[in-house]
Amino acid sequence: MFFLLICTIPFGLISQFNFLPSLSSPILADIVAQLSLVIIVLGALLMMFKVLPDLDFHRVFIRKSGVLPEFFKGAVIGLLTMVFCALLLYLNGNVGFQKTAISWDNVCLYLIYFLLISVFEEFLFRSYPLFALSERYPLWFAILVNGLLFAFAHFANPGITVLGIINITLAGMLFALYTLQKHQIAWAVGVHFAWNFTQAVVLGYNLSGNEMSGFVKAVPKGADFLSGGKFGIEGSIFCTIFLLGIISWLVYKKGFGFVEVVDTKLEDKEL
Repeated sequence: MFFLLICTIPFGLISQFNFLPSLSSPILADIVAQLSLVIIVLGALLMMFKVLPDLDFHRVFIRKSGVLPEFFKGAVIGLLTMVFCALLLYLNGNVGFQKTAISWDNVCLYLIYFLLISVFEEFLFRSYPLFALSERYPLWFAILVNGLLFAFAHFANPGITVLGIINITLAGMLFALYTLQKHQIAWAVGVHFAWNFTQAVVLGYNLSGNEMSGFVKAVPKGADFLSGGKFGIEGSIFCTIFLLGIISWLVYKKGFGFVEVVDTKLEDKEL
């Protein structure tokens, strides 16, 4: 957190003194902001590696090999997860869809925007923090705490609900589980990216309470705990059940993954 704060200072000064021209397009401004956050988290990680020379990008799951194949595999999982959840809601009568208009220029910009969000949040939560927790505590506990930290970062989202917090925690646990099993953060980035893009742009749901524009507009129907209400599909009990099912299946098939301990005071462990 200290290194993140240090890396934030230059961008804060740029914003405070208006060194850069303002952007007329809100989505372009959001892209620039997210790109700044990606640079900040990368800078903080490099500082960590300087302080702890036994660590590098490879050890905290950020690996060059297999990036694109693993990313696209994760993206397919994220896409199918959202489509299946939306299908359950639709068949149960808890959502309707209205046709809307969105330009392909905006679709491309949203692709970049959501990619940057997924890179920033995964590098922030599923790199060094996940490694540090997994090195010192049982992996199930590290995964749970990592999911709770991820949910805590979304507490200020508009329309937040108890189910919303539970589902964001479970989503964070899913991303952490994939990272520990694959030792490649690209999986989590892919799932996270497709999860957000499909939910917001393809299906037109509110994204964690934030209203988005898409090819269609999802209109919740019935009780909020079923439809997700204004918070979006992440506020639905159907999402809870589906996430619990995926996590349980992954743990049953491959366990909690493993971590290579670099602290000589700790025992090497594998689960």
